[in-house]
Amino acid sequence: MARRKNENSEGPTYFTTFQVAKFLGVSPPTVVNWVNSGLVMAHRTPGGHRRLRACDVVAFARAYNYPVPPALLVPEPSPATAPTAARRVLIVDDDRDFAQTVADYLELKGGFEVEIADSGFAAGLTLARFRPSVVLMDILMPDMDGFEVLRMLRRDAALGATPVIACTAYRDASIEDRVKNEGFDGYIEKPIKFERLLDIVEESVRGGA
Repeated sequence: MARRKNENSEGPTYFTTFQVAKFLGVSPPTVVNWVNSGLVMAHRTPGGHRRLRACDVVAFARAYNYPVPPALLVPEPSPATAPTAARRVLIVDDDRDFAQTVADYLELKGGFEVEIADSGFAAGLTLARFRPSVVLMDILMPDMDGFEVLRMLRRDAALGATPVIACTAYRDASIEDRVKNEGFDGYIEKPIKFERLLDIVEESVRGGA
């Protein structure tokens, strides 16, 4: 789904990193690396998400001999995946590039409204303001780990029932057992399988996790 600068204007059309990756036939982390290297310009939304202007992507594609798909030349926003208040995901992860890639995927494929918190402390502030439908929680973070954030969330009368999905790159049986014992609503390992992630998030939103 293309994102316009202003719904009521004819301003430039923006795309997520995930969309650009799909258009050019590369992985989302490759697009993130291009942005970080200054090869293509990206803008930040108030929520911290990267957005790339169609004209910048087209210029990059032509300069580096990538085929330019029609979707970049004549983007057509699709209202079918417009997010609703009941479809909000908070990603809590100190790996900003990973979190951004997941956010772009969930926005594009699931029509979710997504925000990112890069620490346990930031998660506490965002939870109260954003009131997500589901939380995707990294387990090991430097300031406050995912278990501490989960306990904080469960103590909140208004947010305590929010589904929380644990996410970690550590394949450790003791961590997996602790995830189950401490009351997470699901568990997924990194590297993420995106289709599986979407299934888990959809199920959690429906209350089936």
